[in-house]
Amino acid sequence: MFANLLRAYVADPRNVAKSEHEHYGPYMYLEVMTWPDAGFDAHAIHGPLEELTRLAMLVEAEVATLHPGARSRIRETFSPASEYALVLEMREDGFDPASADANVVGVAG
Repeated sequence: MFANLLRAYVADPRNVAKSEHEHYGPYMYLEVMTWPDAGFDAHAIHGPLEELTRLAMLVEAEVATLHPGARSRIRETFSPASEYALVLEMREDGFDPASADANVVGVAG
């Protein structure tokens, strides 16, 4: 789904200009931003739209090779100079991401 999120971001004409961005996730911490240079940093996953499209393809290619319990990192193939990496972790079908959130686990609904 992350690759689809990136593609939807790139397809939105409002995101063409430098510094345009969108926040994602249950807490809105994940930020994808249009920027001249591709990379991962403490602020956002960023790059020109063409590079964000390429990142979507890299994510799909990595996910296709993973099995449940496996992890993969994307940094060198997207932006070798980035201070951060995108870590992909494959989970079993039916996995509830909220179950891995220490702020949610054990909280009665």
